[in-house]
Amino acid sequence: MKRSLIALLAAVTLSWGAAQSIVDIAVGNEDFSTLVTAVTAAGLVDVLSGEGPFTVFAPTNDAFAALPAGALDAVLADPALLSAVLTYHVVAGDVRAADVVGLDRAQTVQGEFLAVSVADGVKVDQANVVATDIVASNGVIHVIDAVLLPKAVLAALTGQLLPVGFVYYDVPAVGGSGVSGNVLIVDMGKGRSHVQVRLDGTPAGGNHPIHFHSGRCGSAGSVVIPLTNVDGDSGWSSTAVDVPFTWIVGGAHALMVHLAPDQMSTIVACGDVGLD
Repeated sequence: MKRSLIALLAAVTLSWGAAQSIVDIAVGNEDFSTLVTAVTAAGLVDVLSGEGPFTVFAPTNDAFAALPAGALDAVLADPALLSAVLTYHVVAGDVRAADVVGLDRAQTVQGEFLAVSVADGVKVDQANVVATDIVASNGVIHVIDAVLLPKAVLAALTGQLLPVGFVYYDVPAVGGSGVSGNVLIVDMGKGRSHVQVRLDGTPAGGNHPIHFHSGRCGSAGSVVIPLTNVDGDSGWSSTAVDVPFTWIVGGAHALMVHLAPDQMSTIVACGDVGLD
């Protein structure tokens, strides 16, 4: 599917050139029919047909189909969540592939930051970029293989039954710190996992170490998986780890957030992860 999609988009770009808007290109490609339905339901057609320029990370129909059962219907039924999801896929400006690979994050129109990684192919958050630089009259489209979910939607989905390979957990505040959020764990296959932590209430300019510890928050043991520190300004951390998804979610672990590198004994948030 990936090869045929890229070939199709290349053909579309050659035939239409830059005369078509981002919405026109999406409407004309059946692989984006779910995205078009969502954009229409959110009332964003006029916005994404406007002058821009915009950079859109566009999920395919397969990406939407891979969401947890009932998640798409729930988001479509809630205008606020739907708008948050869609605008989280949009970056202001014309950001081409050559620019993307030079970034480690990008601020979305929704307001939160996408994590950008080029260590194992180009990724935005947990999604692989499978086609790039589909040029429109008002910006550019990059095609991705997963739907990106901002904190508001992560919070709404937390606690729902999710399929194997894609799971969320709460990370509550500790001791009235005011720092709390969610962790998303994705099975990347071949014994690797992607761990994305998003927190609210992190002090601006801070740098907060996070780790998976053995045991539970009330009696956590030693560090078993170190993760990338949470950036206080954006509130996010994104780490690809050489640890099987089943090992993380099949055991008993605690995700601990420390106040600062020189204040490791102060825990500001902690969430239990995995089975008892």
